Amino acid sequence: MQRYLWQQAGGLRHVYDTERDIAAPGRALSALCGQVVTPTVDDITGLWLDRTCLTCDREVRVRLGFPASEIPPASELEGAK
Repeated sequence: MQRYLWQQAGGLRHVYDTERDIAAPGRALSALCGQVVTPTVDDITGLWLDRTCLTCDREVRVRLGFPASEIPPASELEGAK
């Protein structure tokens, strides 16, 4: 299994660490952005139409070693939530 996976929950698509959490309906996840979110059945099995959590997106890029040119500055994320 991949170390980091996306999961829709709490109105956004978040990234979580599979070494720490397991995505399941009603089970809280600690997202990379620092929020604790709880996916519903619809979040697990339904269409993923919610927006991407930009803080999770940035954090997963940092952890996966993306080139600096592909990692937005944290200052650009404020107000984008």
